[in-house]
Amino acid sequence: MVESVAYSVQVKKASHFAIITALSLIIVKGVAWWQTGSVSMLASITDSMLDLLASFMNMLILRFALMPADHNHSFGHGKAESLASLVQSAFISGSAIFLLLQGIHRFNSPQALSNTLLGMAVTVFSILATGLLVWYQGRVIKATESPAIKADRLHYQTDLLMNFTILLSLGLSAYGILWADAVFAILISLYILWNAAKMLFDSTQLLLDQMLPPEEIEQIHAVLNQEIAQDSRMLGFHALRTRRSGAIRFIQFHLELADELSFIEAHDITEHLERCLCKTFPRSDIVIHPEPTFIVQQEMQLDKKVI
Repeated sequence: MVESVAYSVQVKKASHFAIITALSLIIVKGVAWWQTGSVSMLASITDSMLDLLASFMNMLILRFALMPADHNHSFGHGKAESLASLVQSAFISGSAIFLLLQGIHRFNSPQALSNTLLGMAVTVFSILATGLLVWYQGRVIKATESPAIKADRLHYQTDLLMNFTILLSLGLSAYGILWADAVFAILISLYILWNAAKMLFDSTQLLLDQMLPPEEIEQIHAVLNQEIAQDSRMLGFHALRTRRSGAIRFIQFHLELADELSFIEAHDITEHLERCLCKTFPRSDIVIHPEPTFIVQQEMQLDKKVI
């Protein structure tokens, strides 16, 4: 319960921080674009506006995702975080397409920029503000592994790259290289589209109950094999199934036990294994189905007959 509250607090703080940062950057970049006329800066403003809208929707969806399980949603509402990632990918794609079209138009009709020093100063401020947000989100992700915050952080990481390229394009434009602004805008848009596609794929896989990452599966095997080696009453395990919903990992498997064990002994063993797994994966829902060895053997024989 304490871990769930801590998770909720950290995720909400990260979401609020993202909204405040996006709103601040929109105001500052708006002044810079008005003064410079840079298409890269215009694209950055548009992206920040989409950031604000996406982060706001992210916050609303997270409020739903963090609600505890109820009668109608016995597994909780964690999948709403993956839905938030899907929404983020849609906004990111929209911003990238807009940027691509603007970049192509400016490449065909290059224009000299004005007041580039102001634009560069604002871009440096944007880099610092966005970098601080990305750093904080990284800390939250390390503590919570929230899919929604991961998606939001990826969004702002692309913004960070965008700001660096805008700074470079403004610098080159100041020396009369007018095509730099448009070329960098096109390159940024293509990079953002790639990241949006990756985010869309990852979010869809989570919604389809993709198994946990291979390294986590290896950790589960290591914990179970270690405990089985230390207790002769446990003979093995099979039918391991895993998935993730928001912050919660779902782990279930069949545990092979000696035939002579009582129901109470089997219960104590499964409770011990559950505690061991929870030490490695604190926010987990674990289901262990104990099976006597002779039942396992019968099932294997039936499977062979079916084949």
